[in-house]
Amino acid sequence: MDVVGGDRTRAGRVARLVPSLWPAVLTGTLIGLGVLGLALVPSLSRRAPLLLIALRPTWGVLVLVGGSVPFLPALLLAATMRTLLDVGYFGLARNNVRSVLLRSVGGNRLVASLARTNTQTPLLWFCLLNTNVAVDAALGAGGVPMRRFLRFLIPGSVLSSVLYLCAARAVSPWMLAGVDWLDAHMTWFVVGMS
Repeated sequence: MDVVGGDRTRAGRVARLVPSLWPAVLTGTLIGLGVLGLALVPSLSRRAPLLLIALRPTWGVLVLVGGSVPFLPALLLAATMRTLLDVGYFGLARNNVRSVLLRSVGGNRLVASLARTNTQTPLLWFCLLNTNVAVDAALGAGGVPMRRFLRFLIPGSVLSSVLYLCAARAVSPWMLAGVDWLDAHMTWFVVGMS
């Protein structure tokens, strides 16, 4: 009987850890992949630009290589990876940071102000234009439901990715020369930084 009770207790602990753990694992993994993508920009920008977009879907990478890749695959990769990172930040704020803030007087007031509709609504609409860590964290700490957040985040990620990819197509003749120069001189730049 003790073993069964111990198993239930362990299962209960794991069940309580999962909401706190998944955002950290997701965000940490995506940030690690982004750092790897940054380190591999010179080699991947010419050889595997779609892989570079998957690793690091920032506006800089999208503008850098977006003109040299098929539009739809690049859009799907960029929007998906950007959305996942924002969901990770949102989850960290909602499941980890919010509980810490609620324990302090100033933090409790901050959470209360972020939970107001007149604060959440403009932040959600801002997700259609540009998401960032601060907006994701504010919405997560304010207790916005995940479904409501995703209703604004997904179209916003698609829209911003479309804009960056269109900008890349407009400047791609100049970007190709820049990529060639970066590829030729990156070794010396890295050695000089060391």
